[in-house]
Amino acid sequence: MFSERPHLSESADLAGTPQSLWQSFAEPTDTRQFGSAWLALQCAMIEGVTGAVMVLGPPDTGPFLPVAFWPQQQAASALLAEVAGLALQSRQPTLLADATHAALAYPVILDGHLHGLVALQTLPRSDAAMQDLTRQLQWGLQGIDAALLRQQSGHEQATRERLMTTLDLVASAMTEQRFAPAAHALVTDLAIRFDCDRVSVGFRRDASTSVDAVSHSAQIGKRMNLIRAIGSAIDEAIDQKSLLQLPAPATQLLVTRDHAALARQHGSDSLLTVPFVTGDLIAGGFTFERSGTRPFTQDDIELCQAVVALCSRVLEEKRLNDRLLVARIKDIARDQLIRLTGPRHYGRKLAAALLMLAVLFFSVASSTYTVGANAALEGAIRRVLVAPYDGYVDSASQRAGDVIKAGTVLATLDQRDLQLEYLRWASQAEQYGKQYQEAMAKSDRVQVNISLAQVQQARAQMELLAEQLARASITAPFDGIVVSGDLSQGLGSAVKRGQTLFEVAPLNAYRVILDVDESDITGIREGQHGELMLTALPGQVFPLVILHLTPVTTSREGRSFFRVEASVGQVSDKLRPGMEGVGKIAIGQRKLVWQWTHKLVDWLRLSVWSWV
Repeated sequence: MFSERPHLSESADLAGTPQSLWQSFAEPTDTRQFGSAWLALQCAMIEGVTGAVMVLGPPDTGPFLPVAFWPQQQAASALLAEVAGLALQSRQPTLLADATHAALAYPVILDGHLHGLVALQTLPRSDAAMQDLTRQLQWGLQGIDAALLRQQSGHEQATRERLMTTLDLVASAMTEQRFAPAAHALVTDLAIRFDCDRVSVGFRRDASTSVDAVSHSAQIGKRMNLIRAIGSAIDEAIDQKSLLQLPAPATQLLVTRDHAALARQHGSDSLLTVPFVTGDLIAGGFTFERSGTRPFTQDDIELCQAVVALCSRVLEEKRLNDRLLVARIKDIARDQLIRLTGPRHYGRKLAAALLMLAVLFFSVASSTYTVGANAALEGAIRRVLVAPYDGYVDSASQRAGDVIKAGTVLATLDQRDLQLEYLRWASQAEQYGKQYQEAMAKSDRVQVNISLAQVQQARAQMELLAEQLARASITAPFDGIVVSGDLSQGLGSAVKRGQTLFEVAPLNAYRVILDVDESDITGIREGQHGELMLTALPGQVFPLVILHLTPVTTSREGRSFFRVEASVGQVSDKLRPGMEGVGKIAIGQRKLVWQWTHKLVDWLRLSVWSWV
């Protein structure tokens, strides 16, 4: 069947096909022209074709719609519509036939994506002829694939060019550190890139737009009429929340009065204003002006929108960074207030309500205010046992930490020297007594008085030594605990009279020493109650009563602490002098907010007073 057909070189018109079809097929202006030319050429090369349709659409997603019919004035038959629907669903070549016609639909698949299909309706054919028809149609689809590839390549090239232009302009805006130079450089580059006579940018401030930069003009204050006209045109686009173009296309049903005034007063034939959004609000806009017969095409508008969308964010960031600190604080406060009182932002509103309720509660609620301080436990009485005379340690049966009873011997001193001294004075007393008796026998009154005095002196020395011998044993004055002193490692060592050997404290009477910070001392009074928790007994709390405030301070870690004495109301056999912990003194009822903030407030008052 195909061998009977002439080659393209044999006939330029292919059995009477107009030469214009090949021109439309090679250089189509749109998809419909290409589809009509392709169907006409394909049907001219296949005998017996009574109808054809080309269906195209966005890849895979659709919708797939007819773009060309053959013959052109004839719609697709019911058989063609049915076979096209089945082919689109199955994405496979589909063949249907009835008594009078046969229909073949072949999908157009490029890179695995369905772009549409071509369906032909012919007179009934044999199986071999139908296979030849399928091959012929498959070969012809290569032309459609080539056209789709050219279309995709053109779109990709346009996208790349648009992206490069956008990136170049963004780089131009980011080169400058400050807002004003960056805005001027950007609008000047935009005017050059888009062949515009003038490009302006303005940001919305309060209720109107302020023009910040005009291309090819470093000084914009000298042209106040032009600046006001541009600002009004940008306001017109912002108020209508839409892009505005002049001359207005038929589809643009918007007000362009200010744009027309700008064009009339300053000689611009084509205007384009593109507003931009930062955050949730329209923050400003760009105005593009051209003179002469150079209207903005759809491609120009899309590229302008892309550039404005990116560059406006760069300019907004630089503008915000260039503001004074007061202006930044004002804008931040305004934005937060708008979010708090405006629509949406329910989480922020809920958090603010909870915060207000918490502040209200803690401003009204009160509790007992306590002052904490480091605490140390001491015995209420502390008896010091000293050496009664100069001597040497003979024995030591107790040491620090031992619990003792009254009369318990803690240590003994060596008594040999005292005993020898006692015997010496006893011998002297006996000798003086004999001298006294001899003087009495001789009636020598002078000698009697001398001997009597010497006897009395010797007996006094003997009484002194006897008293010292009685004190050679160091005994406990009461039941208690040895707080300090250990002579067990110094047996035989010499001690001086009055030297401290032991310190003993009772176990049934204690006092607590609290180190209160100087910032809290003003609230402490005698008779106040508190609680004590010791490090060694963390599960037990002991009641306290303040006894005395001493004007003695100690410095530690750069802070001053006052010494406060308190008594323990409940005595336990587990308590020992020297234990440390934390004490809390109840001052009275105070507001919770005052308890948490008074130290900060006091510090601020002192700091402000010292600065002023």
